[in-house]
Amino acid sequence: MNLPWSFELRFGDWDLVGERFAARHVPGVLALERVCFPQPWSEELLLQEARPRNYAWNMVVLIEERVQAFFFNWTVLSEMHLLNFAVHPDLQRQGLGGFLLDWMLDEARSSGYHSVSLEVRESNKPAIGLYESRGFEILFRRKGYYTDNGEDALIMSREKSSAHGPAVQGGERNGEGAHDES
Repeated sequence: MNLPWSFELRFGDWDLVGERFAARHVPGVLALERVCFPQPWSEELLLQEARPRNYAWNMVVLIEERVQAFFFNWTVLSEMHLLNFAVHPDLQRQGLGGFLLDWMLDEARSSGYHSVSLEVRESNKPAIGLYESRGFEILFRRKGYYTDNGEDALIMSREKSSAHGPAVQGGERNGEGAHDES
């Protein structure tokens, strides 16, 4: 299945450049991990994810040549699993996360992926709200999943036919009404 490895989109006042995640992006992604997550991924793990593999769809989003967002997915057959998704805290709650998630879901659907799954901390209410607004449903709770504090993970999934937010059209959208904290 053919997924895109780059994009150029306009969101509000920002020019977004999407690139395939590579070793040169690791410092920027590591910095973003550290400000977004209580248990950030290690540099070693990020370097592993930066290696091209046929089952990984990992991208960074640059604004003014700086990593401001990223998403990492693994794929198997017609299923996709969102491993990690982050937007810089200074850019959260402005619709950027929703915009990027919509783009990712649209590309996955048009490339033949029928479902997308993920896990999210049960305390991350903004992210849960974002995912639910895009048609994700909670399937079950994985007890004690997060090792830093023993917090449960909610396992969520979205099928191809699920209702979701407005599709990205013409490479631009103003982002009104969306929210994010991923």
